[in-house]
Amino acid sequence: MGWGSGRRSPRLRRPRLAGRRKPYTEIGIRRMKCVRCGEPAVHQWSACADGNLWRPICRDCDILLNRIALMFMFPDDPDGNEEKINRYIESLEQL
Repeated sequence: MGWGSGRRSPRLRRPRLAGRRKPYTEIGIRRMKCVRCGEPAVHQWSACADGNLWRPICRDCDILLNRIALMFMFPDDPDGNEEKINRYIESLEQL
């Protein structure tokens, strides 16, 4: 197989999950699919344990991830967490 065959070397292929070191632009993120469910992405997350790669996620997965983070950070305030999530969802609907 020569260079013109259109096939890439296995070492040059992109990983299955999208992610990048710099945050996506507003236009760029909307071109991506959510790494969790495959729906169109509208937000992005970065985690230190994941190599600080920015990962595209959809609206529903973003809400779920925020809910999980609030439960982790404030386990003794489930009512307050739900109030915060509801405010966040309302703010997303205004966009």
